[in-house]
Amino acid sequence: METNNITPNTPNNGRVIAGILILAIGSMLLIRQMDWFFVPHWLFSWPMWMIGYGVYVGGKHNFRKPIWLWLVVLGTAFLVTRNVHDGGRLIWPAAIIGMGAYMITKHNKPADAEYPNNSYTDYNEVK
Repeated sequence: METNNITPNTPNNGRVIAGILILAIGSMLLIRQMDWFFVPHWLFSWPMWMIGYGVYVGGKHNFRKPIWLWLVVLGTAFLVTRNVHDGGRLIWPAAIIGMGAYMITKHNKPADAEYPNNSYTDYNEVK
């Protein structure tokens, strides 16, 4: 029997991305504590954590699943709302318009187009 792998077996992709993120966070915290460079206060806010997690999830799944995009867009919207005067007046209507446009233009792919190596075998024909 032949097995069809949809994605290659790469168990270390998530570890590498997580390691890079932890290294970057630790470096930024050290720079902030040592007062070597100016680090903006918004860099360690919860919307940035949301954006970072979105990038992590996207990297883990090779940016194929749309959840990473939603996390990054929502994190950016919250970040702009918190740090730009009257940013909420424009960012939330724009986010809702963008979400509607995404849902309209999203093309529904048939199952065969999404997984081209997935073959269907009629077991009644095989003897």
